[in-house]
Amino acid sequence: MQRVLMFLVGFLTMLAWLPTPAVAAPEAQTPSCQFVLGFATLHRLIPAIVGNCLANESHSGNGDGLQPTEHGLLVWRKADNFTAFTDGFRTWVNGPFGIQMRLNTQRFDFEKNAKVSMTQAITFTPPTSASRQVSGSCFTSSLAAIRKDAFRCMSDNAIMDPCFTIPGNALAVICVPNPLDPSTFVQMNLTQPLPATEPVSPPSHPWFLELADGTVCNFLTGATGAVNGQRINYGCSDGLDVVGFPAPGTVQTVQEVRLAPLSTTVLKTFTVDVKTVWQ
Repeated sequence: MQRVLMFLVGFLTMLAWLPTPAVAAPEAQTPSCQFVLGFATLHRLIPAIVGNCLANESHSGNGDGLQPTEHGLLVWRKADNFTAFTDGFRTWVNGPFGIQMRLNTQRFDFEKNAKVSMTQAITFTPPTSASRQVSGSCFTSSLAAIRKDAFRCMSDNAIMDPCFTIPGNALAVICVPNPLDPSTFVQMNLTQPLPATEPVSPPSHPWFLELADGTVCNFLTGATGAVNGQRINYGCSDGLDVVGFPAPGTVQTVQEVRLAPLSTTVLKTFTVDVKTVWQ
C-alpha cells in the first residue's frame, strides 16, 4: 500500500512539471464589410438606428449607392447628393438641416430640387403572370394607359386600370398599379370576353411617373379637380398631386402641388424633374 501511495505521489509530481500545452490565440476577425464616406457619417450619427453593415456599398444602374444593414438600407441618391437610411417605413435624411426623419411616403421640400440628366420613356411590357389572382371582367379601354392592349376592369367593387392583355392568353389580363413593384401586379382571370377595342391615337399621356426624388405618381382616371385651369392628373406617393402633364424636353418636368385638405387651394408648388415615364 505504501509503495502504491509513493508511486502516485511521484506520478502527480511529474505531471506538474510537464509543460502546459499552448492554447492558440483566436484569429483576428477581418470585417466582411465597412461603412465609408457619407454612409460612415450617417452610421456614426445614428448608430443604433442604422445597425451594423451586412455588405459593402454597391451601386445601382442609375448610379445610386446602396448598402444593406442590420436594420434597413443606406441610400446615396445621385440625383440630389443626399444620404439617407430607411427601415422600410421611415427614412432619416442627412440634408441641409442635419438629420431629419420622415415617412417613406413623404418628401421634404428640399428633396424636390433633385435633378436628372434626361427623362427615360418606357413602353411597358406586361409579364405573363402575377403572384396574386382575382376574378373579374373588363368593360372599356383603359383611361390611364392609351394603348390597344390596355383595359379598365373590375373585380368585385374594385376598379383596376390599367390592365394589360397577356400574349397567347385570352382568359386573363395583368393589372399593374406600379410598374416598379411586381408585388403589386394582379392577374385577373376573366369571367367575360374582353370588350371591343376603341381606336387609339399615339399615347397622349404617360400613365405612371417616377420623379427625380423617388416619388411615384399614378394617372387619376376618376373625377378630380382643376388648379389654375389645369386638371389634377396624377396622385403621388408623397401625398402631393401633379397638375397638367409633363412638359416635353430632354428632361421633362411637372408641376407638383401641395393642396389644402379637402380643397383645391394650393399651399405650395414645385417644379420637379421627371426621371421616368411609362406609356
